[in-house]
Amino acid sequence: MLFKKLFKYLLPACSLCLIIYAGWNLYTIHKEYQDGTDLYNEVAEQYVKPVIVETEEQPETEEGILDLDVDFEALQAQNPDIVAWIYSPDTLINYPVVQAKDNSYYLRRMLDGRYNKNGTIFMDYRNASDMSDLHTIIYGHNMRNSAMFGTLTEYSKQEYYDEHPFIWLLTPDQNYKIEVISGFITPSDGEVYVFPSSNEERDKLVEYVMKNSDFSSEVDIMPEERLVTLSTCTYEYDDARYVLVGVLRTEEQPEDIIE
Repeated sequence: MLFKKLFKYLLPACSLCLIIYAGWNLYTIHKEYQDGTDLYNEVAEQYVKPVIVETEEQPETEEGILDLDVDFEALQAQNPDIVAWIYSPDTLINYPVVQAKDNSYYLRRMLDGRYNKNGTIFMDYRNASDMSDLHTIIYGHNMRNSAMFGTLTEYSKQEYYDEHPFIWLLTPDQNYKIEVISGFITPSDGEVYVFPSSNEERDKLVEYVMKNSDFSSEVDIMPEERLVTLSTCTYEYDDARYVLVGVLRTEEQPEDIIE
């Protein structure tokens, strides 16, 4: 009898505790997401300025013309690990890119060093920060609110690629345009995660990524051009990744080079 009375009162109490615990977890997750969003919005507002590009035909920014200017000197004074800025027009991708001594440090750290599940967009520690390698790999989380690299999986649809065929990658020394050529799901140890040491090895990588792409791209690749891969998590199977591969081209490089 006593047990029944105790059970009568304990069950609602336990249920209330579970509700409070679940609510606290939801609040903590939301706060982390918001803290990350607030920080990177603040950084963008403080160190990245719009550049107005006008032409006689159209007094607005033309498609394919960079309209951002990044104050890398001030950024690197705040965090010397910053090596680039990545920007995809009309998407949430507008972030600093860092490089540490390993690929773990910024997985759960924001730009200011605080723990946060958003982490920071980071370049593989094995790459040259000046983008001189034949293949550079950049990582970012796939957040539920589409922050960081959460929109990369949208490239699984041809229509999304058609609307977002390039991504800007700005560095202290040079502005680059990543002309997107391929996107697909791969294991975390897939063949795309390699660092070619010769043009022949780079050609094999190009052949592999083009063969596996979710969309069709008409970008032709010139000999010795460098590749950039953006990598994020996806959840079709354990340790799945979605990768977006592109050709690295300088801002002033003429479009007709891809003929």
